[in-house]
This record gives sequence, structure tokens and C-alpha cells, in this order.
Amino acid sequence: MGQKHHYISNQIQLVGQQTMYTLTNTLEKSAPQVQQLDNGLLQGVLEGFIDGVLILNTQGELVHSNQTARVFCEQLTPNSKHLKVVPQEIWRVCQALKDSDEFYPHQSVIIDSEITTSNSTTFRIRARWLNLRISEQPYILVTLEDQRQSIHSIALAEVHKYGLTAREAEVWLLRRVNYSYKEIATELFVTLNTVKKHMKNIRAKQQMAMMMEEMAA
Repeated sequence: MGQKHHYISNQIQLVGQQTMYTLTNTLEKSAPQVQQLDNGLLQGVLEGFIDGVLILNTQGELVHSNQTARVFCEQLTPNSKHLKVVPQEIWRVCQALKDSDEFYPHQSVIIDSEITTSNSTTFRIRARWLNLRISEQPYILVTLEDQRQSIHSIALAEVHKYGLTAREAEVWLLRRVNYSYKEIATELFVTLNTVKKHMKNIRAKQQMAMMMEEMAA
């Protein structure tokens, strides 16, 4: 079970890093008019990402964000009336990024951390430098990734990859978020043996997909 959790964690880590690199490349290579931090073009780019996105200056002031990030920040600081205030939990990660410059001045560094909100939602916070052509000063790019949503996205991709039936997909989505066989049976109103049968079919389809990949390599 521990190995399975580690495998899922690694997949989420990889997907999250790919999102961070994609976002950074999109912003840094976009046209100057898109890089303007106060226009609708940049807002449209940021809203196209599922993850929360924040752009901060080096003083910790929020200069841009998408809706997902704003909702997350409100969860961390529910009593704050200042929309430009960055929660301390996020700024600590940014501060670690700034400190890393002393040790890795010419390397592309990503600092990450996890935080669980009051409603038991776990987010992964990632921070890296963002260099825009319109400014000589670097900005800090922060992504906020809902871990449960990330697992769900990976599971949906696997449903398609393995060619699962609708019922197998339901079972697999629950299994991916660590439901036990008994909990899956209760959730889907089926017997425990039915769940075991679906999981056996899913494993067989997984093995078949892996064999096909190896043959194609």
C-alpha cells in the first residue's frame, strides 16, 4: 500500500512540474502585450489553467491571480479584507525560493510544499522565478495544485488509456483516491465480490496496456 501511495505521489509530482514548466514557458515567451500584468489577455491565459496561479513581486505583493488561486487564498485567510495580501503559508515557500538564490544563483529552481486547509483539502504549493520581457525585475510564479483533483485527472486519463467500461471507471476513480474495496462497494451499492471482479478486470487491462507499450517501444 505504501508503494502504491508513493507511485501516485510521483505521478502527481510529475504532472505538477509539467504544468509549472508549461505555464512559465507560456508567459515568458508570450508577446509583450500579453505580459502586461493588468490586462485581460494575461487573465485569459491564467484562467486557462486548472491549477491556481499567482504572480507576485519580490516584496510579496500580489500582482495577478486566477479565480482558482483567489478561492484558495480565501480559504487560508477567511477573515482578511485585503485581496492583495498573500497568505503566510504561500509566502514562506516564496521566501525559500528567494533564499535559494544564494546557493543556486544560475539554476532553475522550483520550491514546493504541501498544506491542508480547514476543510481537509490538500494543496501543493510550487514557486519559481518568472522573467518577463517587459520588466527588468523578476517575478515569482506560484501554482496551487489540489492534490485530490490531480489524482482524479490522472485516473480519468487511465480510464481512457486502459479502455475501461463505465462501471470499471467508477470503481477505478474511487480506488485511486484510496477507497478500500469495502468502501467502494458501499459507495456504488454493489457487493464486495463485484468490486473484486471489476478490479481483476482492470488489472488485466492495465497489464495488457503495459505489454502493448513495451512492444511499441
